Amino acid sequence: MESQHPPVPPAPRPSASPPGRHPRRGRSTFTIAAVLAVLASTTVVAADAATSRSATFSFFAGADVSGVPTDPDTQFVELGLRFTSSSNGTLTAVRFLKANGSGRTHPVNVWSARGQKLATATSTTESPSGWQEVKLPTPVRIEAGQVYVVSYHTARYRSTQNFFNRTVTSGPLSTSGVAGVYAYGAGGFPTSDYQASNYWVDVVFAPAAGSTSAPTTSARPSTSPTRTPSASPTRTPTPGPTPTTTAAPLALPRVAWEGGPAYYGTFPVARGAGWTNPAFFPIGVWQESVIEARDTALDKSAGINTYVAPTDNSNLRLIESAGMSVIGGNSGQVGPSTVAWSLSDEVDMWGGPGSSAWTGNHPGQGAVCQPANGRCGYTVQETMLRRFPADGRMRYANYGKGVMFWETDAEAGRFVNSYTNVVSNDIYWYTDPGVCDSPSEGPGIGVRREDCRRAANYGRTMDRMRHLDGADGKRQPIFAFVEVGHPFTEDNAPTITGDQIAGAVMNSLIHEARGIQYFNHNFGGSCPSQHVLRDRCGAAVRPVVTELNRRVSSLAPVLNTQSYEWRFNPNLDTMLKAYGNSYYVFAMPGRTGGTGSQTLTLPPGMRGTRAEVLFENRTVPISGGAVQDAFARESAYHIYKITP
Repeated sequence: MESQHPPVPPAPRPSASPPGRHPRRGRSTFTIAAVLAVLASTTVVAADAATSRSATFSFFAGADVSGVPTDPDTQFVELGLRFTSSSNGTLTAVRFLKANGSGRTHPVNVWSARGQKLATATSTTESPSGWQEVKLPTPVRIEAGQVYVVSYHTARYRSTQNFFNRTVTSGPLSTSGVAGVYAYGAGGFPTSDYQASNYWVDVVFAPAAGSTSAPTTSARPSTSPTRTPSASPTRTPTPGPTPTTTAAPLALPRVAWEGGPAYYGTFPVARGAGWTNPAFFPIGVWQESVIEARDTALDKSAGINTYVAPTDNSNLRLIESAGMSVIGGNSGQVGPSTVAWSLSDEVDMWGGPGSSAWTGNHPGQGAVCQPANGRCGYTVQETMLRRFPADGRMRYANYGKGVMFWETDAEAGRFVNSYTNVVSNDIYWYTDPGVCDSPSEGPGIGVRREDCRRAANYGRTMDRMRHLDGADGKRQPIFAFVEVGHPFTEDNAPTITGDQIAGAVMNSLIHEARGIQYFNHNFGGSCPSQHVLRDRCGAAVRPVVTELNRRVSSLAPVLNTQSYEWRFNPNLDTMLKAYGNSYYVFAMPGRTGGTGSQTLTLPPGMRGTRAEVLFENRTVPISGGAVQDAFARESAYHIYKITP
């Protein structure tokens, strides 16, 4: 059955990409001794770091950088390096590897771990390219064990991807967790990262005479993501808190990643709406109306920060004044809060995978394709694309059972990869009356009836979309779609419960959802409604959704980092991340089992004595490199914070 979302219109894809993301256009892979050393061992010592200054240290002095490519990106960006020192000392200058055509002068900055600017200077004489060294007006005191960032501002730069997959050291200096960082715009504290890229920013550091190294087991307080600010976007984003210490990188591969907030940074309107803030995570509601201030107040108090395809009579000024965002449904819904155009809903189902002529009709308005038995979904998307300007807004589309079940990878992949910058798919595993029984739906992809109504199948939808999205090598954020009531007309269809909503959302996140959307309509059952999360029909689930959204928002800085690949237990769906000085393990039962007592085997290098179970006011011991815990039902989840 098609879910009842009327289709809506799109906008062309901007060319800008996160720093380090662009293809090298025929260049051979950049290989220098330092890179080979980085990839070969966990800790790398920059061999010629001290150069002629016997009392100072730099990371890259003496390295052969002749082959480092210039990135084709031309947006203004602050590029930085996060580092720490085992000795007290002073920072006397900032160095950066200049690209041809990047201008004659560049401002440099020194920052604390939390974004306080400690020093700034501007270069006065620069060579056309190569290393530039900018002396600070007053040396900055560096304390052992603390994290600092040095950066410079430019519109042209040189970069190397996958450089900081391992720690780089030089004497007492070492990189710290996410080392290469950036922030698009007129200049500001850089916190975003992309594919462990090195933007070739460096330091000149002089250790203090007789200084001592920081203790290897520092008892610093942990930086808990549950204390981060509300994730509601603001018009002028402020950086989220940066931890003072970092968990050691694990020798594990990473899950494919589209860049998180860095991705949104390539779209000017999303940047202005705060989507690049690491403390922001999109939480939306589908086709809700905003008529009065009370509407935004109710939705915001439930943790909603984005309206997706709001009704035509909605007041965008109310949304903007509430600091919330819009993924717009038509050209009349445009303002500073409109971060994306919404192209269509489920055109894969009602238009089908084909390029026949489109009559302009939508379902229920007469023949859709010409000829009537033709398939014209691609034509619909292309027509809708032309309706919106290339104005720095993302393009979004939602798909359905065609992409999920009915179409080949090639047919479905064209929908997913050809028209959008953000995409979703709405399969309602808990409430769809047919998905568990129809041979062309769940059973057609191997989902047994007894395993159908499980939270883990929402992750299955994410896996399908990520599989299709990765085919062209240009990844985009994929949002999860979760119902909050009774979205089908059949009264005997199931109604989702609060526990099931929480399980569906969490499993989607575990399977790398970059945003959450709620379907807020009841078309059947005992309480029909267009506003489940506002009115009495949602009284039972609104408190659960509100608390769930609070948790997701508090975890935004963690969710906005790239996951590690690791299988803790074949019966569980899991996700592993590192943020600050801690590791985070998300776990819940998988597609066919995982309830009851389960063992989670930790990866090598992940040490600790106890794991804090977030939001549950308890801890569990770590014994023999493993955690043992119980999962009461298929929708239950636990989030473990492990601080070495």
